[in-house]
Amino acid sequence: MLLPTVQFDDEAQCFTSTDNVKTEQLVAAMDRPLSLTFQLTRNCNFRCVYCSEPPGIRTRAPDEVLAMIDKLAGMRRIIFSGGEPMAYKHFWRVLEHAQGKFERIVLSTNASLITRDAAARLRDLVHYVDVTVDGPRRQHNAIRGQYDKVIRGLRRLAEEEIPLSVICVYMGRNKHVINYIAQTGDIFGAKKVKILTTIPKGLSKNLFEDFTTGEELDRLYEHLQAERERNGWKPRITIADWMRIGAGHAILIEPDGRAVASPVWQEPDCIVPFGNLHTQTVQQLWDAFPYKTHHLDKYLERTMIVLE
Repeated sequence: MLLPTVQFDDEAQCFTSTDNVKTEQLVAAMDRPLSLTFQLTRNCNFRCVYCSEPPGIRTRAPDEVLAMIDKLAGMRRIIFSGGEPMAYKHFWRVLEHAQGKFERIVLSTNASLITRDAAARLRDLVHYVDVTVDGPRRQHNAIRGQYDKVIRGLRRLAEEEIPLSVICVYMGRNKHVINYIAQTGDIFGAKKVKILTTIPKGLSKNLFEDFTTGEELDRLYEHLQAERERNGWKPRITIADWMRIGAGHAILIEPDGRAVASPVWQEPDCIVPFGNLHTQTVQQLWDAFPYKTHHLDKYLERTMIVLE
């Protein structure tokens, strides 16, 4: 097993390791990423104002997609995303093909396409689902749209008792209703509420005024800590300060197979391409990946702001 000292905590929805194991020691023992995001498509039925992964990259043929997934077998976690992954024509075929190849299979979705039948089917195919909600109806619709469909999808996932994370992108237009996100996670029984900040990538390049780091996020932590105690919210809450996490922690496999590190502030497109899974092995990609310690520290939550 890759990194036997690292375990995935299903209640906390994060990787954990003993405190006396240094990041550099873990990196030295690895021959592949701990986790990566596999983009099935860049097509999406939403038009989020901050979208970091807009349309424009074509997905490889289905058999080539499955072959790339086979190359990743043995990795601890794969996150299927998009665009909207459930809009991908061969979504269910991919999800079924991935069974038994990874310790954790995760779906990152806007939830709008989750029918009752789809929720029942997902129950046996994923370990948990990430869904983004950016505020109550008015605020969410101004940022993402289709609020009612998102909440309907969340309800169907909860009814099937599929573990959830609720995600929010923290922006000027929803800062005053951030409590609502934690409340939404609590209502639907989410294990975790993840608060992210915008990155200057894709459509977010036009949202520099919403970039947040440092003291403001420390104040948000203190506010949410007090509100969590006052309201009795059960989900863990994490806050991502990208400056604290460091550049390039996330590995994205784009629909055509290109592997990129993201976010990398110094680069014009906020990414660093470092290989292609269609033509290379996962070991070759990991060898070329330049941000290994940032990758491990983030997914072990050593650089996250965490409310337990």
